[in-house]
Amino acid sequence: MRSRRTQLALGALAATLVVTGCSAGDQEGSSDSAGTTASTATHTAAEVAAATGTYQVKPLFAVPKTLPKKYRLAFLNPGLSYPFFATWSDGMKDAAKYYGVDLDEADLNFEYDTQLDQYKQLAVKLPDVVGSQPMNDATYNQAKQDGVRLVLVDGSFKDVPSFGVDDQQVGALAVDTMKAAAKAKTSGAWKTKKVLVAGLTSPNCGPCDARVKAAFTRAGTELGIPAENTVMLTPQGQDPTTSAGATFNDFLTAHPDDAVLIVSYGDEPVVGAINAAKAANREGDILAVSNGGDSAARLALRDPSNAGVLVAAVDFQPYAEGWNWVEAAIATAMGKPFDKFAVGRVLTAANVDRFYPEDKTK
Repeated sequence: MRSRRTQLALGALAATLVVTGCSAGDQEGSSDSAGTTASTATHTAAEVAAATGTYQVKPLFAVPKTLPKKYRLAFLNPGLSYPFFATWSDGMKDAAKYYGVDLDEADLNFEYDTQLDQYKQLAVKLPDVVGSQPMNDATYNQAKQDGVRLVLVDGSFKDVPSFGVDDQQVGALAVDTMKAAAKAKTSGAWKTKKVLVAGLTSPNCGPCDARVKAAFTRAGTELGIPAENTVMLTPQGQDPTTSAGATFNDFLTAHPDDAVLIVSYGDEPVVGAINAAKAANREGDILAVSNGGDSAARLALRDPSNAGVLVAAVDFQPYAEGWNWVEAAIATAMGKPFDKFAVGRVLTAANVDRFYPEDKTK
């Protein structure tokens, strides 16, 4: 029995031939697994770096300058209102244009129960590869039934290429980054205080939890903070800044005499927590490191009132991550492997303008 994807493909091809009056064999270029051959010339790392300007993206796959076909990619974005995911989108769009592939995108607006319906709308255009972060079982099963290849960000399906940051690494890096500042506090102003670690996560997000738990473990080994002094906070609501602010305000109220190290899966929850601490005149009781390095974190790092409070932001380089996803999707469409996405840069108030000078022009 033909799969739904095969039936859709045949229908679309027939319609195309009627309209254009040409045969499939009239197309120039080489095939992928069906039998054509791509050009051996590829986009070099130097060319990609030049094309991405100050972002200096490092390619994860050497994309051929002549592709086997013009691939169509599709991505289910968790929420374009969130700066980090909006920057993903910018990187994906620019990469798609640069490499000469089509890209369709859906905005879930954090309403994950609509993911399957949104996927079905994208599937009408017969994408070669679909991505998301995360992907639920129903959407995964439908995509597999349709014969669509998948490349997921922070994926959880063993038979699907997983693309994204190493959750354990970035969780630990957040604590490593605040280690010196935290030790200075615990030997000084916080010497008589109980020190807690508050980890801000997101509902139903395994990777988010993993980053926070990795930070808790690192806080134990590097700062001597016992597990009973770590608290996972799960703000509810679509706006991660305001919901985290409300949740952290309640947490501070419940711990009037304690000091708090703040970690999270992202940037906006940390910004919300810092805002709550300021409103409660408790900024002297917190230190924070965010994960992501999106525009919210960069703006917060430039705010003089956050000096001594927001230590740094681990930079996931979301633009590069979006660009690299397109490369990973092209590699997957061609049946090729791609390199691992790596995070190693930390943004501070001192270096953020050097790494993101274009922020001042926006």
